Amino acid sequence: MKKTLMTCLVVIALFAVAGTASAITCTVDQRPAATLLVPYFEVSYNADGTLTTGAGARDTLVTIVNASAAPMIAHVTVFNERSVLVLDFNIALTGFDVQAMSIGNVLRGNLPRTGYISGGVLVDACQRNPSAPVYPAGNGFIRVRPGSPALPEDNTLATTLYPVPAFPPGGSFMFQVLDSLDSTSDSLGCGSGTTNGVITGLIRGYITIDHANYCNLSNPSDPNYYLRDAIGNENNLWGEVIFVSGAGVGTFGGSTVNIEADASLDGGGSESIPRRTFYRRYWSSVTETACSNCGSGNAMTDLLISSPWNTGVGDRREPLGLKYAARYFEGAGVTSAFRVWRGSSGSLRDLTGTSSAPCTVSEPTVTLTFYDEDENTVTSGVCPSPCTQPSFNFPLETQRTGVAGFGRPAGAVAGWVNMNFFNSTGPLGGVLDQAWVEYEFQGPAAFLSAAAPATQLDPTTCIPLSVSPAAVTPTAPAIPTIVGTGS
Repeated sequence: MKKTLMTCLVVIALFAVAGTASAITCTVDQRPAATLLVPYFEVSYNADGTLTTGAGARDTLVTIVNASAAPMIAHVTVFNERSVLVLDFNIALTGFDVQAMSIGNVLRGNLPRTGYISGGVLVDACQRNPSAPVYPAGNGFIRVRPGSPALPEDNTLATTLYPVPAFPPGGSFMFQVLDSLDSTSDSLGCGSGTTNGVITGLIRGYITIDHANYCNLSNPSDPNYYLRDAIGNENNLWGEVIFVSGAGVGTFGGSTVNIEADASLDGGGSESIPRRTFYRRYWSSVTETACSNCGSGNAMTDLLISSPWNTGVGDRREPLGLKYAARYFEGAGVTSAFRVWRGSSGSLRDLTGTSSAPCTVSEPTVTLTFYDEDENTVTSGVCPSPCTQPSFNFPLETQRTGVAGFGRPAGAVAGWVNMNFFNSTGPLGGVLDQAWVEYEFQGPAAFLSAAAPATQLDPTTCIPLSVSPAAVTPTAPAIPTIVGTGS
């Protein structure tokens, strides 16, 4: 069973690399991209910060692949369920490179140790290494040698060659990371911004993986990440996410969410009528400029900084949609769950709340319509289809929620659900709301472990069905003009 699953994953991965030219902006597809989203991960730890073993153990494996011949820097950012930054680091990917990592090991300080080989020695690929070249020079991982980086320390401290471990297992920093990701409300960014060091429940969150122009200590929630051109725009990354358990049942996987960059999404519109992009909630069109690090005096840097794949205004990334259709099966020893990522509520940055009420903010209510296999909805009796649309919720910015907790048509074992995440009462009338949905089936008695992405019902994620075209800067679906630097 597992061999068959792994074979299928390999086949899917091979198809994901082929034919980047036919990708379409504003509809998320299986193509190399500039950003990868791991919409949900989970790991089980003991109270002392060690990884749980045995039948109840959980871990998430993430693989990042460079589909290009050109070396690249990938910037990995770990967020908790309220979109608070918990950990970030850089990875150097040589041409056609693969980097796999256990999230359980990463959160204990075992960060990937990457770079390039020179004289038989592994060397840091970052700009803090004065010998690190700028692409297209040999081993040119960095695209820009920044005179004005996202953070002042980027040119001296940012690295891909982390010590082993990068931070001590069992130390205060590790407990800060894990405690910010556990099931309790205390986390970085909430209330006083402190953690109590007590790990409770499953560790969970989400991850973004961006192409980066240079090594940095910043992250997507920092406006300087865009203003200082730390974020790159090469559509060369793809990957996979695999969930594993100690019992072997509940092992399944699939692709990362591949989010392409495109020059047609440059600029972001205005603050009152924005253009929907994936990271648009984190930067302002008022302060963002096209190229903060141009005119450096370095001929190679100035040449590359003018190339369209390196810099732009904002993030240039296609957004995710708002309407999805997902299957469920609950009965006969089989259970279902939805894995839902959202990005919308509050200040459009996180769900931290206030100092007096930390970590109490919830996402706007979702409209869900459950159908059984005879087209009955959750309301029984005689009424026009689809009867009513009761409201339920996925309150956090990432979560895994069992279907058993939702109201369904009486006696329904299987069916599907129509999900609408748009909420006009949110900031900017909800026009920057986004979501991603996956669903899974598990049946230990039948050795069943299956998962799939939900079907997107928006014909274009740049102007979803629920959003008025007048509320956003129009962007029509298009073939991306950016395919990266490699071949």
